[in-house]
Amino acid sequence: MPKKINTLAVGAKVRDPLSKYYGVPVGFQIADKNHAGYPANSTTLAAEKILCLKPFDAMESGGNSNRQSYGNNRYSLANLRQWLNKSGTNWYQAQHSYDHAPGSSYVWNNVNPYDTEAGFKTGFSPQFLAAILPTTLTVAKPTTDGGGSETVTDDFFLPSKQEVGLGSENGIAEGSLLALFNSNNSSRLRTCTPQAIANSNYSSNPSSAANWYWRLRSPNSGIASSVRYVYADGSEYSSDAFNGYVGVLPLCNLSSDTLVSDEPDSEGYYTIQWNQAPTTPPGITVPDSVKSGKDAAISWAASTDPEGDAITYQLDRWSNNTNAWTTIYTGSNTSFTDTGITTAMDSVQWRVRAKDSKDAYSAYTTSQVKTVTHNADPTVSGADANLGAVTSPPSRAYTVGDVDDGDTLTIVEALDGSEVRTIEDAERGKTYTFGLTAAQFAALAAGEHSMTITVTDSAGNSATRVVTFSRSITMISVQRDAIETGAMAEKILISVRFLGAENNLTVEACNNAKDATPTWETVTPGRKHLFTNKTKTATKWAVGVRVKLTKTNTSDTIALYGVSGSYL
Repeated sequence: MPKKINTLAVGAKVRDPLSKYYGVPVGFQIADKNHAGYPANSTTLAAEKILCLKPFDAMESGGNSNRQSYGNNRYSLANLRQWLNKSGTNWYQAQHSYDHAPGSSYVWNNVNPYDTEAGFKTGFSPQFLAAILPTTLTVAKPTTDGGGSETVTDDFFLPSKQEVGLGSENGIAEGSLLALFNSNNSSRLRTCTPQAIANSNYSSNPSSAANWYWRLRSPNSGIASSVRYVYADGSEYSSDAFNGYVGVLPLCNLSSDTLVSDEPDSEGYYTIQWNQAPTTPPGITVPDSVKSGKDAAISWAASTDPEGDAITYQLDRWSNNTNAWTTIYTGSNTSFTDTGITTAMDSVQWRVRAKDSKDAYSAYTTSQVKTVTHNADPTVSGADANLGAVTSPPSRAYTVGDVDDGDTLTIVEALDGSEVRTIEDAERGKTYTFGLTAAQFAALAAGEHSMTITVTDSAGNSATRVVTFSRSITMISVQRDAIETGAMAEKILISVRFLGAENNLTVEACNNAKDATPTWETVTPGRKHLFTNKTKTATKWAVGVRVKLTKTNTSDTIALYGVSGSYL
């Protein structure tokens, strides 16, 4: 199981197999942990061996005579500092008006020029470079430049005299002692990598088993061109900046949360284990039919993260009119409604990738290219409306239309979601009326209802108009059709089944129901009633019954379940 790098002992060896110099993974040692003055929660790495032999700085074209002849010993301006912190072959930029790149004409005896060599960072993995913590360093200034000190902030850097146990430079404390070193020269003994030797053109290169010289960032402050370095026996020495036979042993700082393997490999190195990206979303779903001006529902399967980090997604859309990918959504959801399909697009495509909380991205999952259908929606005249409370059957007159002349139109009228009428091959501009019959209205319960008019064209596009209303029932009134009798009815008995207040129930009957103006008499339900009327104007006698039930309060519920009776 991986563990944090700061759990390793000082001196332990680590490397990233993907971070190389001269084509070989760079081996480091733990030099310190939470070193004073370095970034918080950092672990300091120092190259295990001398990685290359290089001049500190090239000869200059003017200014100080020593620097013209032997190079500049000021670390902030040094070619080597710049090279350590750059990638690619175009790493060099003049630091002042007299500056030169470390080409063969400007270094001692043409030994190890590096103006055309790619910057040191070139061979390092993106993960390693992203994990480096920039470090602010104190550096003594040569007396030629006014003495004292200055600070620089770098990713890779050379140690100072103070940091390797060789004391201060001109009374300037350039940091503090790193745990990897001490006052004994043996702590500073270093050999060269085989690659460092193989790539050096110095005539007196060391063997891979021999200790060698390696550079410090400290100047020999009293001489404008002289730079301190560690001698082969671990003691302090100095030489001109343009000398190319001195080795380079860089340092850097990584977060102490960086993970390494639980055990070292066969060569004794713990392997740095970078954060792994989430898995690629295993699928993406897009509409079968894509239409301009219409929403497109996009969804994808969830990714997982090896470290359990939180995952977000990036959804992009490609269209033929721009021939470019555009990010249309970022977030933790696994679906998104794309509202941006326009008539300018004839074909579209979507892709999605996952990102963890450490900004590591998965590969993309990409949909098929979809052809965009351009077809306008049909229309229904007017606007949606709320009629409020109604006591009689509502109706709505309307027309339909469609600018696509070749499309046929179908209208569906629905009451509370249930189809009432379908009109095939509807005519554009013709007035249609959706009205409820008395029977349909009477069958509605009290409360909210809707009348929906939907027109659909032959391309599958549709438009809807909705009229809402509430049926307000304050009274129920029913009347029985007249029942002809052979003779005048003399008495009647009526029973009523209902829900409501009894004093709000009115029952009436007549024995001359065929008359233009019948004689209605109030009847008590459940009791025999004797008709008082003895006359008629119609040719025949007939019995009639009517019942009315009203609410006491608007919140009451009333119902009329049945009316029955008999007459004599």
